[in-house]
Amino acid sequence: MRIKLKTEQLDELKHQLPFEVVLEQARDVRGFLEILGHHMPWNDMGLTKFGDPVKKPNRVAFSVEPTDDGYICDIHPAFACYVSGMLDHNKNSHE
Repeated sequence: MRIKLKTEQLDELKHQLPFEVVLEQARDVRGFLEILGHHMPWNDMGLTKFGDPVKKPNRVAFSVEPTDDGYICDIHPAFACYVSGMLDHNKNSHE
């Protein structure tokens, strides 16, 4: 699944990790997304329609391309749902 993450959305997601994340290049974003994917509660999310519910995929971020205001990311569909949930939670907690 291809999604676009704007720079401000990546800034919101960076707060999920206990250390400062520097995203200067597409490879940094891909690595960052992989780290976020390791924390994804694969079984708890009920995402069996995306594959074997017992086994989390080895990779969740496949490619990242820079754009003017963010990055186009090719990621696992279940991870896209997880990221969407994190952004919604952050948005709702700020309102």
